[in-house]
Amino acid sequence: MNSKRLFASLLLAALPLAAQAAPSLEQSRFADLDAKPVAMSAYKGKVTVLNFWATWCGPCREEMPMLNGLRKKLAPKGVEVVGVALDNKEQVAPFVKQLKIGYPILLGNDDTLDLMRSLGNKTGGLPYTLVLDRSGKVAATLTGKLDEKKLEAAVKPYL
Repeated sequence: MNSKRLFASLLLAALPLAAQAAPSLEQSRFADLDAKPVAMSAYKGKVTVLNFWATWCGPCREEMPMLNGLRKKLAPKGVEVVGVALDNKEQVAPFVKQLKIGYPILLGNDDTLDLMRSLGNKTGGLPYTLVLDRSGKVAATLTGKLDEKKLEAAVKPYL
């Protein structure tokens, strides 16, 4: 083995395992509230607002009615809102029903926090929102509670 290959092998071995195995959004699989698997590729062709949240997160709960309204407003333009809950189904299902959430809610899994971090949310804070263009690529990342004006401005270039 030449010295360049040896160095490259040693460098690769020195990388943290988590960095080598960071999940990608395209490869991620979630489950809906009926435990059916959902791939993010299901939303290709639409501008997708992907909102990571939890029932225990106050700002997450506060922005959900706005997300619901934005979906109704922008759905005719090919926009979909998708929530990914970092919670268990027993807590999420009654919460979604109580708030009358009309957009798809998916359940995060053991890899979801690592996925969020690999997508720019280094601290793992919630809410965390991505805007995906029609090809499924991350077009914008938004940390913290959103207002409608800020979110519409992030979505508008991709309509």
